[in-house]
Amino acid sequence: MGDLETTFSESTAYPRGKRLVLYDANGDFERTFPWWTGSDENRIVEPNLPFSNGRSDVLVGSGSKQDVENINLISTLLVHAQYGGYWKNLGQRFEADMLKMLDEHVLIGLLEAPWIRTDDAESADDDDAESADDERFFAALQELVAYTFQEVSRLRKLRSNIRNRWFNQGETPLDGILVDMQRILQKYRRELVTQSRILDRAGGGAS
Repeated sequence: MGDLETTFSESTAYPRGKRLVLYDANGDFERTFPWWTGSDENRIVEPNLPFSNGRSDVLVGSGSKQDVENINLISTLLVHAQYGGYWKNLGQRFEADMLKMLDEHVLIGLLEAPWIRTDDAESADDDDAESADDERFFAALQELVAYTFQEVSRLRKLRSNIRNRWFNQGETPLDGILVDMQRILQKYRRELVTQSRILDRAGGGAS
């Protein structure tokens, strides 16, 4: 947990606990990104995002290009779903698919974990309450990481068995939450890119 320590962790003015993501991290927020609204062929491109704060900082090392692309895709879909942007319907479908996947893998309870420090924890006078909030987050993170490592190990073994033709008859060689997540991301990236290109060719939208 010490690896998640930041200058915000114990700050009395702006406490954010020990987290991977520091929501509304009290820094400069850049709004000047094109924001698509409207629907169907009536795409409207506005010059600013529909919110004026809420910067989030992520504590990661040097992520890969694929990591950045996945985070951008997921963020786009969720923000449009939340703020009624052009991709609202696509974002809502993405949410539904994610919930279904987590439920199928018995991980739906992880959504209840305190992934960000809540207002209740910030305003709590009891240090034990804030510590417990951090510990609940870390327990959920450990569960997710352990599940992921088990899946990685299982997939490596399956791929080895496939190469050596040792898998059982009727066994689905490549499945599990990692493969399911990859399929979901590929599905929505393909749909978003395809629809965007159709709109560009048709000249739809106004600014």
